Amino acid sequence: MEQSDQGDGFVVRVRGLPWSATRDDVVNFFSAVSVMGGPQGVHFTFTRDGRPSGEAFIEFATVDDLEAALRKHNGNMGRRYVEVFRSKKTEMDWVLQKSGQIGAKVDAVVRLRGLPYGCGKEDIEQFFSGMWKCSVRIQPS
Repeated sequence: MEQSDQGDGFVVRVRGLPWSATRDDVVNFFSAVSVMGGPQGVHFTFTRDGRPSGEAFIEFATVDDLEAALRKHNGNMGRRYVEVFRSKKTEMDWVLQKSGQIGAKVDAVVRLRGLPYGCGKEDIEQFFSGMWKCSVRIQPS
């Protein structure tokens, strides 16, 4: 079976990754199975402030690869154990979309500190208006 019957792909969600883990590290963790697209099949999630969450979604090519990946549950990556759970492509897409990683075209992010207490979104947009067109999203740190 090369495609899932419901179009949900062969996806796992992992939790407990070291924050310094790279896509290649995750592919190496699942070395006995085929990660679809190699490192491009690894999709990290991030916290609201853009830091790694220690979780990721990984896409596999076949149901056999998925089953083999699930057997890596509680395996060690460095000094951490990694939990592996069955997931769906629809869940992965929803989580990545919600966190702004899919469909959001971001050319640059500017982090501002020391703004006056009364400074609002409009003030920031006005400040940058002569440099480039921007949209402002305020995230408290």
